[in-house]
Amino acid sequence: MIRNKIYLIPNLLTTGSVLCGFVSIIYSFNDSLVIAANLLLVAFVLDGLDGRVARMTKTTSDFGAQYDSLSDAVSFGVAPSVLLYQWFLKDVNFLINSWLELGVIIASLYLVSVLLRLARFNSAKSSDFFIGLPCPLGAIFVSLSFIISSKFEVDATLYKEIFVFLTVLVSFLMISKFSYFSFKNFGSNEKIKFYWLFFVIFLLVITLINPIMVLFVLATIYSLSGPTMHVIRQFKKRKTIHLDKNRDDYGKW
Repeated sequence: MIRNKIYLIPNLLTTGSVLCGFVSIIYSFNDSLVIAANLLLVAFVLDGLDGRVARMTKTTSDFGAQYDSLSDAVSFGVAPSVLLYQWFLKDVNFLINSWLELGVIIASLYLVSVLLRLARFNSAKSSDFFIGLPCPLGAIFVSLSFIISSKFEVDATLYKEIFVFLTVLVSFLMISKFSYFSFKNFGSNEKIKFYWLFFVIFLLVITLINPIMVLFVLATIYSLSGPTMHVIRQFKKRKTIHLDKNRDDYGKW
């Protein structure tokens, strides 16, 4: 009985996450976009907790994994796509034909990218790295972008091209093959080194000072870490090949 209750906790967190996503969709349709964006933040927190709680209590299961994936499709796929459309994509008035707008296509592109990312994650083996930007991070980027633009009274319709580019970029990063550190087992199997502990405490302190801006900066850094590390690895690989070639040429002499 106790074991069943422990199994229930991660699934309750997942349920909270999907409900936040669903209610966010409703508020987006009612043009209450600030509430919708904040609900995505809550969904992100709950989604991060369910998996960690399941691993800490050793209650991971195939059911929980599938349920979490379906929850992510709603909270980080459908909900952000609707928010993006209601925010500025509905004002992208370029018509593909008499019934299809470019804004609808871009919102659909974001949604499909999330679904493809989730499908690839479900079929991949567990690893310390994600392949492609995790869709919760994409949703957080969308949510924080809206909250910050609202705070500084930025009219997205005046900068449609920039916001459209960022939406397409995030969609591309999710379906890309760039590697992102997962942090799944961070601090769980071994003692955390002092400098990591200091760094975490430092992040918590500055987050309390200005949580929205700090989270946005961290989300941006993490989003760009994938392509940045890819470029660095490719540079090191080419440098190694060049050095090996030079050694071979020197050996011939």
